Amino acid sequence: MSKILIIEDDEDIRESVKILLENEGFHVIEADNGMDGLHQISEDTDLVILDIMMPGISGIKTCEQIRKIGRASCRE
Repeated sequence: MSKILIIEDDEDIRESVKILLENEGFHVIEADNGMDGLHQISEDTDLVILDIMMPGISGIKTCEQIRKIGRASCRE
């Protein structure tokens, strides 16, 4: 089963996307901000759905950090 991480600060949007994906058979984990999302991402995460405009760390900065994590794990 594919694992999808949703990083979205709007609870209604996050829950709607989660319901749609779970109904299609995906395993979904949620984060309500970029920092929480960075803590929840793992090597078995197949897809990240990321809001761009969030309080605290923006979606752009979160994406940059995810890419750094991915490059580091590819070298190991």
